[in-house]
Amino acid sequence: MENYVRSDLASAQGKVEVWAWIEKVRDQKSMQFVILRDRSGNLQMTIEKASKPEIAEVVSHFTQDYYVKVRGEVVPNEYVKLGKKELIPDSLEVLSKADISPIDSESSIDQRLDYRWIDLRDPKKRLIFEAQTALTQGMRNYCIEHGFIEVHCPTTIKNESESGSGVFEVKYFDKKAYLIQSPQFYKQMAIAAGFEKVFIATPIYRAEKSFTRKHATEFSGFDLEFANVSSVEDVMKVEEELLQAGLKEVNEKYGQKIKELLGVDIIVPSLPFPRVTMKEVYKILEEECDYPLDEGADLDTEAENLLSAYMMKKNNHQFFFVKDYPSDVRPFYSMHKDDEPGYSETYDLYYKDIEITSGAMREHRPDVLAKQIAEKGIDPKTMEENYINFFKYGCPPHGGFGLGLDRLTMLMLDIPTIKEAMFVFRGPDRLNP
Repeated sequence: MENYVRSDLASAQGKVEVWAWIEKVRDQKSMQFVILRDRSGNLQMTIEKASKPEIAEVVSHFTQDYYVKVRGEVVPNEYVKLGKKELIPDSLEVLSKADISPIDSESSIDQRLDYRWIDLRDPKKRLIFEAQTALTQGMRNYCIEHGFIEVHCPTTIKNESESGSGVFEVKYFDKKAYLIQSPQFYKQMAIAAGFEKVFIATPIYRAEKSFTRKHATEFSGFDLEFANVSSVEDVMKVEEELLQAGLKEVNEKYGQKIKELLGVDIIVPSLPFPRVTMKEVYKILEEECDYPLDEGADLDTEAENLLSAYMMKKNNHQFFFVKDYPSDVRPFYSMHKDDEPGYSETYDLYYKDIEITSGAMREHRPDVLAKQIAEKGIDPKTMEENYINFFKYGCPPHGGFGLGLDRLTMLMLDIPTIKEAMFVFRGPDRLNP
């Protein structure tokens, strides 16, 4: 019995056993040419009908995406365009038959999402998630190298983590619970526990009927929280270093492949990222963009687009921070600025033209926190047991931020919509597959 070495297609040489998809079949009078596909790439299999009639008969029934196991010999052939080599089969076994695909390159995004597992067989789309894996690895490595502890938290919570709007209410036995809008409470609980530095990767839920290219009702969050923060600048510094580490990992592992298949350059950002305060933003929008906003107002979509274009032109940098937001437009757990009444130790981070992060120094004084909760129209008593109590037994000043991993991936690779940057998309009108 001959020995066949199990191999992927890209590295196959000599006597091999390969498991692969059928990509394409050319069935000629005396020869068959089959393109095999696996994650590593493609390989041509060549069958001479006269010498391998049993295999030729099986191949004659192939359609795209049959799955097969082939044993044979890979031999050099200068006439084969695909890698100058071909596989001559000794045996072939069909492991899975395939119906004709219900989607093709002309199908709409929603049709393709209905058959997402077929849509993702495209190597370009698989590359999105290879790049996302590298991005996450780079950020995770940064956290571990800088002494962060990874914790895993529940995705159900007794009280709303942001406000009463935009949350999914769920039945929890005989009680009412909510799906988390962020792991905010749990990150801060870890700081109160003395962990000092934590990060959490978790699903996040937003019950918002938004149908934009950047919104989803469930997405992957990557959150950090850390102690001994003296101002929001400490938080911003960590985030820019984190993102530089993540994008560097992507560029080193997949930069060339992303350029070849997707036509996108991965730019590893320089430090520090440009910064602008909200007071400066109001001035820029009025004087440079002819789009005045009342002081104290949040940025609307048009303001974000105008500001992004201005900052890119001024700084030639894909990222920029907007800091010191009005307190009224930030969550109750944000630290208010002592020297600027009405403003807070908070920021948003923009990547290209879209906001990817909200970050802040947190309020850790329980009496002040209760007051700020009440100012947001929430009864502090409902937050006592599972939030305010965290800070009654001593807690260091701290801060942190949360990244939407899917939105970050979309922007990194210039993907038109978040629907294609997520493994499986969830939106207001989509609960399948």
